[in-house]
Amino acid sequence: MKRRSPAGGKRNGAGKHQYYDQAELDQLIHGSSSNEQDPRRLPKGLTPQTLRTLCQWIDAHQDYEFSTDELANEVNISRVSCRKYLIWLVNCHILFTSIHYGVTGRPVYRYRIQAEHYSLLKQYCQ
Repeated sequence: MKRRSPAGGKRNGAGKHQYYDQAELDQLIHGSSSNEQDPRRLPKGLTPQTLRTLCQWIDAHQDYEFSTDELANEVNISRVSCRKYLIWLVNCHILFTSIHYGVTGRPVYRYRIQAEHYSLLKQYCQ
């Protein structure tokens, strides 16, 4: 994308146009890095009702480290959908994730609540 703007970007040899990489465009459009999630705004495809259900289960099991499969089975949603919500909660710093490697097969992602962000989780339980 070509833009004439004094902020950021790179000039080509002729000095007429500036070129932006995707991260710079995302920052210009959205105002922050694409990895940082706004904890007040759900991304497209995530619903407040499902988030509430997941957060209520997590709240009831605060001391429990769980996997995507375990949570998906407990709240009766697909593993893929569950993973999307968990990734969002991790990006909002509400959950912490760790990877557990077995002898064979894929690693298992385990999640637990970050105590310092418990109040943020509680907001989504209501």
